[in-house]
Amino acid sequence: MSAQSEALSFKDMGGRLKSIPVTVGQEVKAGDLLAELETGDLDFQVRLQQLNVERAQLLYKQARDAGAGAVDLRLKEIDLERERMSLQEMKAKLGQSRLYAPVSGTVTFVEKLNAGDNVNAYQAIVTVSDPSKVQLTYVAADSKDLNPVKAGMPVSLKYKGKDYKGKVLQAPSDLPGAADSSKAEKNGVTIFMSMDNAPGDVKVGDSAELTIELQKRDNAIIVPRSAIRSYMGRSYVQIAEGERRKEVDIEIGLTTPTEVEIVKGLEEGQKVILNN
Repeated sequence: MSAQSEALSFKDMGGRLKSIPVTVGQEVKAGDLLAELETGDLDFQVRLQQLNVERAQLLYKQARDAGAGAVDLRLKEIDLERERMSLQEMKAKLGQSRLYAPVSGTVTFVEKLNAGDNVNAYQAIVTVSDPSKVQLTYVAADSKDLNPVKAGMPVSLKYKGKDYKGKVLQAPSDLPGAADSSKAEKNGVTIFMSMDNAPGDVKVGDSAELTIELQKRDNAIIVPRSAIRSYMGRSYVQIAEGERRKEVDIEIGLTTPTEVEIVKGLEEGQKVILNN
């Protein structure tokens, strides 16, 4: 995903949608119009107010050049300032009704809305992402899976058949509590990672295989998970001794989806019978 994404909303006001002139996947430049609300004849009122400001400027200049008295000149100055303040307020309202791209990039989200639909303040309308700044994200099925992961941990990556290195940029264990419950829930199962020396053809939406080494054992005895048998809280394996089978209680260490470390109970070279 992009490391720089901006989810845009109308922060100061809601209203009825006038248009969203962009679509997902569209390239935009900083300053492009992304969405706007209905404002009635506010555009026309702004143009009229610009003329009022120009008129007040001319009357003030005329009074000053004619040597008007201090009171008359001050009255003209007040009129000019009042017209300027009105124009500034109108332009601010007009600006609040429009969303512009803060950066050049790609539109990666557009809310499904039609012209005339109601829009709430702070409702995410459009997201713009910078495709030149990418990072990897992984979402776990259970937050417990990410408890051992810390920011700074090295990451081994495989992208399009080639190996790369990276590191964990953000993990749930490094974050303060979020006031927004939905955001806290998302942060609790997500990690973000960098990719060193990323190739130039990396795109938002691409996938890579990742490995984060949480624990490591040297000279460990390892058996396939299919060798482990359990009964009434007891873990054991069967080993072959000549023509006989023998049950051996074991102590399990590190576990992966396919392999198990045997801490106690087995010795190197013993023949273990798999549980078919």
